Amino acid sequence: MKQFFKMMFASMFGVLLAIFVAFLLIIAIASAVVSGLENKEVKVKENSLLHIKFDSPITERTSKNPFENFNFSDMSTKGNIGLNDITENIRRAADDANIKGIYLDLTSVPAGWAATREIRQALLDFKKSEKFIIAYGEVFENK
Repeated sequence: MKQFFKMMFASMFGVLLAIFVAFLLIIAIASAVVSGLENKEVKVKENSLLHIKFDSPITERTSKNPFENFNFSDMSTKGNIGLNDITENIRRAADDANIKGIYLDLTSVPAGWAATREIRQALLDFKKSEKFIIAYGEVFENK
């Protein structure tokens, strides 16, 4: 009986130790993924265009969760861009001397009226910098 309890407690300790090591490994992998998604400084070449393509739903804010739109079956991700990032990048483009204009791909605009109005206002502010805006779309709606 003494041998049985000895083996049982040794097995329990081994399982708990394996769970603890696996937990630490998962935390290490998740932190590596999150640190790889941090904002990196982008070098803009001269005479560049800011290409804005509205091909995913526009949310109010861009999510900081790297696994929110991750598809585990094919190991791909498709992130939704936030309205705050769109308007901030338009404002940055107005101040950047290397960016000469904006190209809008308006094939579909998956946003509501309020988000569309915010983007429009940011574009009107961009026009004050005397840079051009080109818009392309196959079908245009009222928005």
